[in-house]
Amino acid sequence: MTSQVRWGGGEFMPDSNEEQRLALGYEMAKSLLASQDRTVTNLRTRASGILATAALVVTFSTSIGLLRNDPQKNLLFPRWAAWTLLAVIVVQGFFVMAVLWPVTFSFGHSVINMVDPRQSQAAERPISLRLVGAMMDDIQANSAHIGRMAKALRLAMILLLAEVSVIVIALIALE
Repeated sequence: MTSQVRWGGGEFMPDSNEEQRLALGYEMAKSLLASQDRTVTNLRTRASGILATAALVVTFSTSIGLLRNDPQKNLLFPRWAAWTLLAVIVVQGFFVMAVLWPVTFSFGHSVINMVDPRQSQAAERPISLRLVGAMMDDIQANSAHIGRMAKALRLAMILLLAEVSVIVIALIALE
């Protein structure tokens, strides 16, 4: 292998330690893909928690509205607060769904391509530059998805704080 190979904006020039470098690159890529898999799972778990907490907050606010619903004492849960909470939770639901919605990730490659030479390039070694390069491309593609998921999760958290703020302001307005 004497030619240069490009992927993801980088170049790789084979040298005398090519086998060791490929094995190290493969192990690093496997580690990064496993880390990304854990990150996606963590983001989705947190998003589920935010949705459950939001449901609890809205349920709490609804119970306040129902328990303190006395028009003669002017203790109605403010209509503006109810509509604001509804709007916030709908938008928050979209952000949570952006995290939970199934997206195609690649956290590894087909084992058959490494063990059955008829399925892959027969002349290639099991750990090839092409395989490591494909894994690096997948890491970059996964990173873009993970970045969007993390941003949606942050926005959902901000909206959870907004929900609590609306309830507190509404309760203060009742007094």
